Amino acid sequence: MKTPIPAELPAETTVEIAHGTAAVIEAWQGQLLTIEDMDGDRAAQLYAFTRADPAEFLSPHHTRVFSNSYRLGLGMRLVTNRRRPLMVLGRDSAGAHDLLMPASTRASLAQAGRPDGQGTREILMETLGAARLDMPKIPDPVNLFLDVVVERDGRLVPTAAIAKPGRSITCRVLIDCRFVVIAGPNDLGIADGRGPLRALVGNAL
Repeated sequence: MKTPIPAELPAETTVEIAHGTAAVIEAWQGQLLTIEDMDGDRAAQLYAFTRADPAEFLSPHHTRVFSNSYRLGLGMRLVTNRRRPLMVLGRDSAGAHDLLMPASTRASLAQAGRPDGQGTREILMETLGAARLDMPKIPDPVNLFLDVVVERDGRLVPTAAIAKPGRSITCRVLIDCRFVVIAGPNDLGIADGRGPLRALVGNAL
């Protein structure tokens, strides 16, 4: 079953996100969301909340169960906490790197005390507050531009991906959403660069 895409899509937008900051980006059904790591040396955290109901959000947990994978792959559907497809990964210039890992509480607490800036949750809450958005629940993020090592005993060890300037992912949005993109620090406690991210909402590749 497919939901018809509106005949006219909203205007395209581009936002640059400096290290240690976040941006709220609106995208409508049928539009394309691209996240680009401009310097190729940093991770990104991606959240999404549906416009119709902020209590429905992009869920890494349900996506892991739905796809039986801790990695994103081309054609994979990222789903909400209500198991509805929210977007589909259509292009990935970085390769197998995107993670659907649970956030580490220990890493988050350590990051929150870093002398060079706030932790991811603090940045997120500050950004939502500035946009006057009150979300009933804050889920784990989808972690982009990271890699994962699978140990012989089955343990999953997230690591920094090989640097590649300009690497990006592009997803087709299936539900009208507000996205939040954070340019670090990541919740998994992995050191990364201080370069900017770029988020683009477009209507065609």
